[in-house]
Amino acid sequence: MHVRADSLDEEVRVTVDAATAIANELTVEHAEAASAESVRAVLAEHDFLRAQSASAAELGELIDRCRPIARLIRSLPGADLAEAVESVNHQLSACAIAPSLSAHDGFALHIHWTNADSPFAHRVAVDLLMAVAQTLCDHGVDRFGRCAAEGCERVFFDTTKNRSRRFCDDSRCASRTHTAAHRARRAGAAG
Repeated sequence: MHVRADSLDEEVRVTVDAATAIANELTVEHAEAASAESVRAVLAEHDFLRAQSASAAELGELIDRCRPIARLIRSLPGADLAEAVESVNHQLSACAIAPSLSAHDGFALHIHWTNADSPFAHRVAVDLLMAVAQTLCDHGVDRFGRCAAEGCERVFFDTTKNRSRRFCDDSRCASRTHTAAHRARRAGAAG
């Protein structure tokens, strides 16, 4: 068993990144297309090892549990902190939380927020919600942003030192915006 000094910060960051990725997966325009396999892929990408063996039914239940969390995360960019806290507290009040310490699968000692025998969807949803709660305590809503690309509604968690992130994880958004700005500058210089 090993302990890393930054393990809590790292675990919270990775979990909030997973929560924002799931929120983007469950956006209104993608809500019907969100599949068990797409959510499994998001979780696997963010080191949620339990997702690899979760059944399609368990992942479907997780999608249902994550819809209110996704709405919360999509509301955070520019939100009032007091309202965000109220929303998180409301969602937390419906969760059975039983914290314990765990070190497994090569990960450093970390907190599990639910019992090991809790259903998969409950465990993951509570992990996501607790990471958002910790982030609100540490950073407020300031690190949550919405993509600056025209027509993109994806959200992100900004980990830059100076909070300068402007675009979601889809590289096409930044590229499209920068190309449009370049063309506008060229057209202005030529006219």
